[in-house]
Amino acid sequence: MTTDTGRTSQDGVTERRRAREARGLAPATAGPTADRLPKAPRERRPLLAVLAVLLIVGGAAIAGLVALRQDSRVPVLQLAHDVASGVALTDGDLVTTQVAAEGTALVPAADKDQVVGRFARVPLVAGQLLDTTMLTDTAILQPGTVAVGAALADGRMPASGLQPGDVVQLVRVGDGQGTVLVPDARVSSVRTSDSVSSGSTVVTLIVKEAVGAQVAAVASDGALAVTLVSRGTPIGEDG
Repeated sequence: MTTDTGRTSQDGVTERRRAREARGLAPATAGPTADRLPKAPRERRPLLAVLAVLLIVGGAAIAGLVALRQDSRVPVLQLAHDVASGVALTDGDLVTTQVAAEGTALVPAADKDQVVGRFARVPLVAGQLLDTTMLTDTAILQPGTVAVGAALADGRMPASGLQPGDVVQLVRVGDGQGTVLVPDARVSSVRTSDSVSSGSTVVTLIVKEAVGAQVAAVASDGALAVTLVSRGTPIGEDG
């Protein structure tokens, strides 16, 4: 009885295998592993975990640096509007803004009282952060010098115009030759005038006191011309 039962079971297994082969299916694997599903590869899971940790740590580090950078912002002085070179700064010329100023020459807002009254060494522009290199204690009008005003018509100055800080040569024209009156006058201020002849530009020139009267007389006769020697020379430098 036992032999017949075992043989019958074996025949049943054989028939099922043949039926699977007839249908084009692979034969079932014999043994205890036949009922097990393929194992998912586990070697990737530790790598993903490490990558996640690195992303979290990196994000935290970046956030920390940004926070530290924001904490390092300090109040500094900024120009409220344009200031010509040689002009003394006033309280109204300055406002305060927050920047990361470590290791720079920017002027702290706390030093405002030390800045007011000093002179712009170069032309300053509204919105510009104030730097200590932009200032000087040297006034554009020194002892032994005078300021002379002149209305310059078109053709009596460079087409590119003049600006405060320019060093210019003053020439008397109208005699057919041109005579140099001052080789190194400095432009103190420039503006277009609506009260004089059209196209005229009014300039203030700093010259030695000894030639001031002569320059003023030539300018009043409309015989003064200006040639540019150097552009925007900082106050306190030779020009």
